Amino acid sequence: MKIHIFYRQYNILGNQKGRPKFFDFEKCFINLLNSIEGKNVDLHVVMDGNPKTNFVGKYKDKATIHQIKAGNDFPSFQETCKIAKNIVTNPTDLVYFLENDYLHTLNWVEKITELFSTYKLLHYVSLYDHKDKYLAPQYEDLVSKIFLTENHHWRTTPSTCGSFIITSELLEQDYDFLTSVEGDHNKFQQLGEERNRMVITPIPGLSTHCMEGLMSPTIKWK
Repeated sequence: MKIHIFYRQYNILGNQKGRPKFFDFEKCFINLLNSIEGKNVDLHVVMDGNPKTNFVGKYKDKATIHQIKAGNDFPSFQETCKIAKNIVTNPTDLVYFLENDYLHTLNWVEKITELFSTYKLLHYVSLYDHKDKYLAPQYEDLVSKIFLTENHHWRTTPSTCGSFIITSELLEQDYDFLTSVEGDHNKFQQLGEERNRMVITPIPGLSTHCMEGLMSPTIKWK
């Protein structure tokens, strides 16, 4: 089982509002490189813009860089899905669609490999333990099914963000849906209702979306 990461990057200057003080796009990328070093992982950077004017150009020996011209989030995701579908042909290999503002624990590859080796019919898996699922009023009555592997716990959740892992086989099956339905929450809600797809996330998280107040709990991400 091989993991193929498709990391979406674009030209941006400075930190955005709502980020933790320590946040930096390049540090997120370096953290990812450290977490996959020496492991059965292929890294593809889908660069919306010119890699020569972006920090990813410095790491061309670490990843395969695909240059696109999309201009917006959803068109770039559509292009990324197309690239991934054409590259990953082994149906049991894992495809990780990853946005550029995530940090990872250094053992996530081992944990995700263990998960997909333990359960054969998984759908969508995020490494991000959404903090809002514990705090937001709309989730007060949320009920989750808990999954157990030898070294971690996992839970079902209604939705996740634009960073998730699926098998190549499921990408083929849901390609039409993924490339036509916009909005993360809306997309996963419809996938659940219309195709009976399930989303699961780890407890504690193995990655975090770097947004102040919403980072995966219990981990000192700084």
